[in-house]
Amino acid sequence: MTRTQQLSRRCRDSRGQALAEFALILPILLGLVGAGIDFARVFEGSMTLQTAARNAAEAAAFSSTDAAQAQTKARAVVCTETQRLPGFMPGSGGNVATCTDPSTTVTYTRSTTAPGANIRYPLVTVTVTTSLDFRLTVPWPMLPDGVWTLGTTQTFSVMQGR
Repeated sequence: MTRTQQLSRRCRDSRGQALAEFALILPILLGLVGAGIDFARVFEGSMTLQTAARNAAEAAAFSSTDAAQAQTKARAVVCTETQRLPGFMPGSGGNVATCTDPSTTVTYTRSTTAPGANIRYPLVTVTVTTSLDFRLTVPWPMLPDGVWTLGTTQTFSVMQGR
């Protein structure tokens, strides 16, 4: 075998070795890319849910006069702001303002005896707790059904009427 034939054979062998190594590494690389995409989507969804809960608590505290009104207002704000997230479920008849997922729980308190508050300017505190079953692109083995539950609690207090 001549020197040229030996070099040609080595070159072919190294190409085959590189292809085999690439085939072994490719699933790991694709898994890392998929994880990066999914976790970025989850982070964006978490920030959206947190912002929606904060805005809902503020809107309900400013304009609500009782717990039922606060619940309705907060749910409408959360549902409207999260309608583009994976896992969002509109209410009956496709009504966005009465969505079933994310779930929204509201605690409403009104005080006329708090420091600085009186009958004319009561202190209203609204706490909004939300939870959303976020659907992932890739069904990861450590997350059952490809769902990651996101949740947040936000509180807002205001002296109404000022």
